[in-house]
Amino acid sequence: MNIDVKIKEEATFWVTCEKEGLSAFQKEELHHWLAQNPLHVKAYQRIRTIYSMSQSLLKENAEQLSITAHKEAQKIKLFEKTKYFARVATILLVISVGTFGIYDTVYALKFTDILSSDTHPLLTHVLPDGSRISCDAKTNMRVAFYANKRVVTLDKGAAMFEVAKDAKRAFIIQSDKINIEVVGTKFEVIHADDSTTINVEEGIVRTYYDASWREKKNEVLLLKADSITYTHEGVVRHYAKINPTKIALWRDNLINFNQVTLKHAMDEFAKYTTIAYSFGEPELENYVITGEFSSNQLDIFLQNLTKIYPLKIAKNDEKIVISKKSQK
Repeated sequence: MNIDVKIKEEATFWVTCEKEGLSAFQKEELHHWLAQNPLHVKAYQRIRTIYSMSQSLLKENAEQLSITAHKEAQKIKLFEKTKYFARVATILLVISVGTFGIYDTVYALKFTDILSSDTHPLLTHVLPDGSRISCDAKTNMRVAFYANKRVVTLDKGAAMFEVAKDAKRAFIIQSDKINIEVVGTKFEVIHADDSTTINVEEGIVRTYYDASWREKKNEVLLLKADSITYTHEGVVRHYAKINPTKIALWRDNLINFNQVTLKHAMDEFAKYTTIAYSFGEPELENYVITGEFSSNQLDIFLQNLTKIYPLKIAKNDEKIVISKKSQK
């Protein structure tokens, strides 16, 4: 099989899977496939765009075509009906080809990249337009620049964006179906397992849930020091003013906890190490933690933890077990 055809087939497969919903394992597989070859990224982005445009085209014309076809079908015999639908299909194909021709001129892919970090943050990655991206540990994202827009798909983790101004090309970050649109500003986006959080350090940011190709739900205009959290179903879970100096502290190798659960705190530290952790009792996950630590101070954090709560820490090179201290 021709290698280009094979890549297109694989890209089509992944786009189809994405539309149906990817499991956590499939997301990892997709990211691995995209990282293998820049041609994979190009084919994937093109198939996604063509799919989106064809969906829009079909939605715009489907109702009118259906009404016309129904009226015509009542007037003609079976053979003529077949010919009619063939004509409708031909017209639709011509419209589609013309649309895709315009797409190649106006919306053509100009630049692609994949950013991925392990247990260390990736700081100050400069894009061709001058925008700067910093990634927290264990973050994956895809970058695609078009003639009319700049798009970043944040698949996992947290990132800080310093967007170069370009009035002709909006900068869009997609975290599942939560979209963040800006022209030029500085803000953080955190893609968690069940939510997306946006923290604005400077400028103005527009956020919304992309419910469909023409419907935007829970649209909010964020200003400096605004913070908003959406569930992945588009519900606004939290909206507040925050201290902008506390945004994306991971850039300085810091972690700040403000009344968070112990599980959340351990998940944060886990991004910066390969050591796994577990709780001896489920209720320990909900113990409340407040404080600020260096991301490489896990041992100090655990020591302080035993001073706050009656806990026992068992730690080796591979695993940490947190359990209740036995009462004498």
